[in-house]
Amino acid sequence: MSLSPASSRTRREILINGRRVRLSDLLEAGLLKPGQELYFQQRLGERPHEATVIEPGRLRLPDGREFGTPSAAGSAASGLVAVPGWEAWRVGRGGPTLHELRQRLLESVANDPVPQDSATGEEPDQEAARERFVRLDLARQKAKAGEPETMTVRQLLRWWGHEDRDRDVIRQIDGDLANHSLTTAPDFRAVSLDRTIRLITPPEPATEVQPGSSIPDDSSSLQADRVEESEAEIGLTLGNLLSGEDTLVSVSPSASLEEAITAMLLNDFSQLAVLTNPYTLHGAVSWKSIAQAQHADPNASFSSMIVPAQVFDYDARLLRALDTLRREEFIFVRDFDRKISGIITAADVVDKYDETATPFLLIGEVDQELRRLIQATFDVETVREVCAAAGQTFRSFAAMTMGNYQAVLDNPACWERLGWPLHRRVFISRLDHLRKVRNGVMHFNPDPVKPADVHKLRHFLDLIRTFNK
Repeated sequence: MSLSPASSRTRREILINGRRVRLSDLLEAGLLKPGQELYFQQRLGERPHEATVIEPGRLRLPDGREFGTPSAAGSAASGLVAVPGWEAWRVGRGGPTLHELRQRLLESVANDPVPQDSATGEEPDQEAARERFVRLDLARQKAKAGEPETMTVRQLLRWWGHEDRDRDVIRQIDGDLANHSLTTAPDFRAVSLDRTIRLITPPEPATEVQPGSSIPDDSSSLQADRVEESEAEIGLTLGNLLSGEDTLVSVSPSASLEEAITAMLLNDFSQLAVLTNPYTLHGAVSWKSIAQAQHADPNASFSSMIVPAQVFDYDARLLRALDTLRREEFIFVRDFDRKISGIITAADVVDKYDETATPFLLIGEVDQELRRLIQATFDVETVREVCAAAGQTFRSFAAMTMGNYQAVLDNPACWERLGWPLHRRVFISRLDHLRKVRNGVMHFNPDPVKPADVHKLRHFLDLIRTFNK
């Protein structure tokens, strides 16, 4: 199948930029047609659920309800809480699944020649996209065979040519994984870069809607549509704070005090998990709980030193746990497989704050110095004209953006007026790099700013202060 010139660039975004395939894409490509009947065989021997394809890319159930995603339609038709709709629905009673049609489209896009971008003269990285398509297709085959690929989050990011996670990277990876009916366990967004993950197919639905609860209707299907098309951003999670290599150290409820103290001293811990089994937290013991128990009774038993402790899921946002951390000073984390896998202390949060605050403050000072420089050197009209010529909107000196600074300082006449004995293009290249670092910090990406970039921020700040006197 060859893509038409009018739509090839738009549909190529599905593969190159990681946009999720939609039913409308299959219609546009001629892989689906309005009026075609789809069937979802929920159980062998039972009559399959039916749906009709309608424009502009929706599914209509026999009762007249319409849905924008196969998953929402499958959930409504079957009464299951969640349905992998692309896998469930078939064209005709024995035809291909929607996922198989999606793969045909993706393969066609991967192999289609790429014209140069008329605006930039550049070609998308088609070879990398083809390689990624093959890798993901193979990963899905392995996952279906029960032998999923394993890798660190850092290695997964390199499939897309990235080193860390920002909103665009997450959106692209999430879209590509979804297009191949893949997900990661644990969620690649919610753990550290060095955590090992598996590429798996989403688990089959097993939960039916309970009596008295509502089966998705048009309004709830819209929510499902939004979830399927979401940008997949979940913020800073507890899993982001845990190392990918550390193993939770614990003792059993029947342990001795000496055993617990030895484990705490060897690992320089202030708290220790007490686990009944890998999935059940009995409580925790700490230097504080030991001291309190022995103060009340010098002969106190180990069991009297165990105190209750809170457990949060690994993908819970850090903000949800802050009150508990302030009160209890530590919490435990439950992994994707329900095992108690880690501990987070108030000190860990302070370290994370320091890791984030240092580049944040440096960026703020760079911003102030650049604004002071431009305001002292150029008048408002000059700055407005230069920004407009560079496609930037200028409102006032107080509201200047990094893009505004870059537009002014990259202007040859403005640069000459500064009289700095520096190379303009080299200076602007560094400023552009720091702009990208700044965007990552301001969007609260889960990955820390690289030490090398913090170093660059410090030296850039020192440089502009040297000349900005």
